[in-house]
Amino acid sequence: MSASERGGPAVVAIVEDEREVREGLRYLLGKDGRIRIAGAFAAAEEFLEWLETNPEPELVLMDLNLPGMSGIEATRLLRSRRTDIMVLILTIFEEGEKILSSIRAGAKGYILKNTKPEALAGQILSAREAGSPISPTVARLILEELQRGVPADESRSYDLTPREREVLRDIVDGFTCRELAERHHIADSTAKKHLLHIYQKLNVSSRAEIVRKAIEEGLC
Repeated sequence: MSASERGGPAVVAIVEDEREVREGLRYLLGKDGRIRIAGAFAAAEEFLEWLETNPEPELVLMDLNLPGMSGIEATRLLRSRRTDIMVLILTIFEEGEKILSSIRAGAKGYILKNTKPEALAGQILSAREAGSPISPTVARLILEELQRGVPADESRSYDLTPREREVLRDIVDGFTCRELAERHHIADSTAKKHLLHIYQKLNVSSRAEIVRKAIEEGLC
């Protein structure tokens, strides 16, 4: 049974080669009672070796530019071995191609290192429950990167309603579920229902996949 099913704190591992950043994250996130840091590592190889005998993490904060194996390579390898662990990319880079590569490798969210600690904790908990955090800045970069290669005739409907298409555009723009509710003057539960229908109709399991599919197939 996972920690989320037990109602305990989210169990997180950190993979970050810069000691100051790594220890800062361990300290700041460790102060939040809703999160437990299972381990912090300077290299992907070290983390993957440790994981063989420590199966507990639910989420991994993964830096992109690591010594040796890159964060993207580590994400791809981890997702092939442990589909139950969610990878959230943590980086200062805002480059569209790196973002897309990390998503294609299996990352479920993309968080910038300059995110405030309290906001970072909230994004981790949101990811654990239902989402795939992608900052608005990152969402725009994904949009710009993918739009470069979208054929004009590739659009499909997936039987999305007009309201679901509006919500889909907002998801691509990086709006959270609560912001969707406020933007469309609907209850949080209704916004979540629209989101669930979009997940089902597009046959995706994360916001990152929604963004990629929406742009690649010209849905918004």
